[in-house]
Amino acid sequence: MNNDRSRHEIMAITGLFEHRKQKVLSVLLLAITMNMMPAISVLRAEDTSRIPMQLTQMSQAPRKGPFLEGSQIVRPSLREREAIHQMLALKPGPKTLKDADMKYLQNLRDKGTWYGFEQRMVHEIWADVNGKEWRDTEGPR
Repeated sequence: MNNDRSRHEIMAITGLFEHRKQKVLSVLLLAITMNMMPAISVLRAEDTSRIPMQLTQMSQAPRKGPFLEGSQIVRPSLREREAIHQMLALKPGPKTLKDADMKYLQNLRDKGTWYGFEQRMVHEIWADVNGKEWRDTEGPR
């Protein structure tokens, strides 16, 4: 009888040990999963965001309209380059020509190509400084 009782106690202790072991493993697995989850979600977000974007770009025809209008690459005319040099050389600078405009013009001065919106900005700055609308004598390119 005593032997059966010790066996029963041993089985109960073993059962408790197994139960605790399962709990510890579950908590450990949960902790590892929680630590790895942000890294996995970042990787998945990066991977999934690239693929549909590339598919969308390939499947859509180029759009024309106001949204992409300023993203065209244009070659500045000699008159536009001369206008920038003249505006930068004005002493004293006109009140309408702010420091930010001066920096902007300096950055554009030696660029080989501009975006369409940069060209429009040069025309707008020139119009502010000269008090009249920009008219390019070279015509459309």
